Amino acid sequence: MDRLQKVLSRGIEPEIGFHVVLNAPEFFERKDFVDYIEREPVFTWHRPGKLPGDYADVVVLVEPSLNGEGTESDLPDDIWNTVLGVLRQSFGDNGERLPAFARSRHIAVRLTNIEVD
Repeated sequence: MDRLQKVLSRGIEPEIGFHVVLNAPEFFERKDFVDYIEREPVFTWHRPGKLPGDYADVVVLVEPSLNGEGTESDLPDDIWNTVLGVLRQSFGDNGERLPAFARSRHIAVRLTNIEVD
Protein backbone atom coordinates (compact mmCIF):
# COMPACT_ATOMS: atom_id res chain seq x y z
CA MET A 1 0.00 0.00 0.00
CA ASP A 2 1.51 3.36 -0.93
CA ARG A 3 1.68 6.24 1.55
CA LEU A 4 -1.33 8.12 0.22
CA GLN A 5 -3.46 5.00 0.38
CA LYS A 6 -2.45 4.54 4.03
CA VAL A 7 -3.73 8.03 4.81
CA LEU A 8 -6.94 7.38 2.91
CA SER A 9 -7.48 4.06 4.67
CA ARG A 10 -7.10 5.69 8.11
CA GLY A 11 -9.64 8.35 7.24
CA ILE A 12 -10.68 11.21 9.48
CA GLU A 13 -10.45 10.86 13.25
CA PRO A 14 -13.87 10.17 14.76
CA GLU A 15 -13.68 13.11 17.19
CA ILE A 16 -14.81 16.37 15.62
CA GLY A 17 -13.10 19.61 16.56
CA PHE A 18 -14.53 23.11 16.97
CA HIS A 19 -13.49 26.26 15.11
CA VAL A 20 -14.42 29.92 15.66
CA VAL A 21 -13.33 33.12 13.93
CA LEU A 22 -12.41 36.40 15.63
CA ASN A 23 -11.95 39.39 13.38
CA ALA A 24 -9.15 41.19 15.21
CA PRO A 25 -7.23 43.59 12.97
CA GLU A 26 -6.22 45.45 16.13
CA PHE A 27 -3.94 42.54 17.03
CA PHE A 28 -2.17 42.70 13.67
CA GLU A 29 -1.44 46.42 14.16
CA ARG A 30 0.67 45.63 17.21
CA LYS A 31 4.40 45.07 16.91
CA ASP A 32 4.49 42.63 19.86
CA PHE A 33 1.84 40.42 18.20
CA VAL A 34 3.55 40.47 14.81
CA ASP A 35 6.92 39.79 16.47
CA TYR A 36 5.35 36.80 18.27
CA ILE A 37 3.86 35.25 15.12
CA GLU A 38 7.15 35.75 13.28
CA ARG A 39 9.30 34.02 15.92
CA GLU A 40 6.99 31.29 17.26
CA PRO A 41 5.73 28.23 15.40
CA VAL A 42 2.07 29.16 14.85
CA PHE A 43 -0.52 28.36 12.21
CA THR A 44 -0.39 31.47 10.04
CA TRP A 45 -0.60 32.76 6.52
CA HIS A 46 1.48 35.82 7.47
CA ARG A 47 4.75 36.24 5.61
CA PRO A 48 7.55 37.18 8.01
CA GLY A 49 9.13 40.54 7.33
CA LYS A 50 6.06 41.89 5.53
CA LEU A 51 3.18 43.95 6.87
CA PRO A 52 0.26 41.66 7.75
CA GLY A 53 -2.24 41.67 4.90
CA ASP A 54 -5.96 40.87 4.84
CA TYR A 55 -5.24 37.15 4.69
CA ALA A 56 -2.53 36.93 7.37
CA ASP A 57 -4.78 34.78 9.57
CA VAL A 58 -3.36 33.16 12.69
CA VAL A 59 -4.88 30.08 14.33
CA VAL A 60 -4.46 29.55 18.07
CA LEU A 61 -5.64 26.50 20.01
CA VAL A 62 -7.44 26.94 23.34
CA GLU A 63 -8.29 24.26 25.92
CA PRO A 64 -12.09 23.71 25.92
CA SER A 65 -12.22 24.21 29.72
CA LEU A 66 -11.24 27.85 29.00
CA ASN A 67 -8.88 27.68 31.98
CA GLY A 68 -6.27 29.81 30.19
CA GLU A 69 -4.21 26.99 28.72
CA GLY A 70 -3.54 26.60 25.03
CA THR A 71 -0.83 26.30 22.46
CA GLU A 72 -0.30 30.07 22.24
CA SER A 73 -1.01 31.00 25.87
CA ASP A 74 2.29 32.90 25.78
CA LEU A 75 0.90 35.48 23.34
CA PRO A 76 0.98 39.02 24.76
CA ASP A 77 -1.17 38.73 27.90
CA ASP A 78 -3.85 41.22 26.94
CA ILE A 79 -4.34 39.56 23.54
CA TRP A 80 -4.55 36.05 25.03
CA ASN A 81 -6.96 37.32 27.70
CA THR A 82 -9.10 38.95 25.00
CA VAL A 83 -9.31 35.63 23.11
CA LEU A 84 -10.27 33.85 26.34
CA GLY A 85 -12.74 36.62 27.24
CA VAL A 86 -14.58 36.34 23.93
CA LEU A 87 -14.77 32.55 24.25
CA ARG A 88 -15.97 32.74 27.87
CA GLN A 89 -18.57 35.34 26.91
CA SER A 90 -19.90 33.01 24.22
CA PHE A 91 -19.45 29.60 25.86
CA GLY A 92 -19.37 30.19 29.64
CA ASP A 93 -16.50 30.68 32.06
CA ASN A 94 -15.58 27.00 31.95
CA GLY A 95 -16.77 26.20 28.43
CA GLU A 96 -20.02 24.70 29.76
CA ARG A 97 -22.02 26.04 26.79
CA LEU A 98 -19.71 24.48 24.19
CA PRO A 99 -21.38 21.84 22.04
CA ALA A 100 -20.86 18.39 23.60
CA PHE A 101 -18.71 17.22 20.69
CA ALA A 102 -16.30 20.13 21.26
CA ARG A 103 -15.50 19.51 24.92
CA SER A 104 -12.66 17.04 24.43
CA ARG A 105 -10.47 18.87 21.90
CA HIS A 106 -8.78 22.23 21.63
CA ILE A 107 -10.89 25.04 20.17
CA ALA A 108 -9.28 26.37 16.99
CA VAL A 109 -9.59 30.15 17.05
CA ARG A 110 -8.81 31.82 13.73
CA LEU A 111 -7.73 35.42 14.20
CA THR A 112 -8.24 37.47 11.07
CA ASN A 113 -6.88 40.83 9.99
CA ILE A 114 -10.22 41.81 8.50
CA GLU A 115 -12.38 44.67 9.79
CA VAL A 116 -16.02 43.60 9.91
CA ASP A 117 -18.77 45.87 11.20
